[in-house]
Amino acid sequence: MRGKLGTITDMVRSGVAPAALIADQAETAIVEAPNPAGLDEVDEIPPVEQIEATACEYERAADQARGTDRGERAAKKVPDRLPAGTYGTWRVCRTPSSR
Repeated sequence: MRGKLGTITDMVRSGVAPAALIADQAETAIVEAPNPAGLDEVDEIPPVEQIEATACEYERAADQARGTDRGERAAKKVPDRLPAGTYGTWRVCRTPSSR
């Protein structure tokens, strides 16, 4: 015997045709934004090697920043759950938000 959850799940599955979801996505066209003002002129563009090197450095720095953000969020889990007080050599306190 199926419970109510199974019946509801079957109704949702039968009500949405997977092909309809794909058709909606296929109609979406990618539109590029216009170039902003202040870009280099054609004769000012640096060599491709320099562009590749700086793009690689940018990607490395962005990956490092994302990793740092993930590490910070993971490290904050325990202190965020603690009440204000002193724990060993560390003091946990709460400050009001300025928002």
